[in-house]
Amino acid sequence: MNETIKTEKPTKDDQQQFWQMAIETWRESGLSIRQFCKQEGLTEPAFYIWRKKLTGSDTESENLDTSPFIEVSMPRSNPTVVELLMTSGNTLRIPAGVDSATLTTVLSVVRAVGLC
Repeated sequence: MNETIKTEKPTKDDQQQFWQMAIETWRESGLSIRQFCKQEGLTEPAFYIWRKKLTGSDTESENLDTSPFIEVSMPRSNPTVVELLMTSGNTLRIPAGVDSATLTTVLSVVRAVGLC
């Protein structure tokens, strides 16, 4: 005797509720979308589609710090710490470890000769 099991297709409300819960769980997880989807067995495209439908957002910025600053790494091989491009078109490279008295003198001279 063959027994047929009927499964009901999830309703749109069921899907919406599932994805709202998934997105909320992702936000609290601290994981990237890729990591979260892999962990939960979800597809990234479906995640992005539903997140856009539910939040109106298609960027991952919701999981990032809202600071206006970004972290910048300075190359270790270059001893230059700061470069100033002056209105004259000249570039002043200030090396690491320069003392403030020397820097003040150099900037005063540059200003006096009209290079900035």
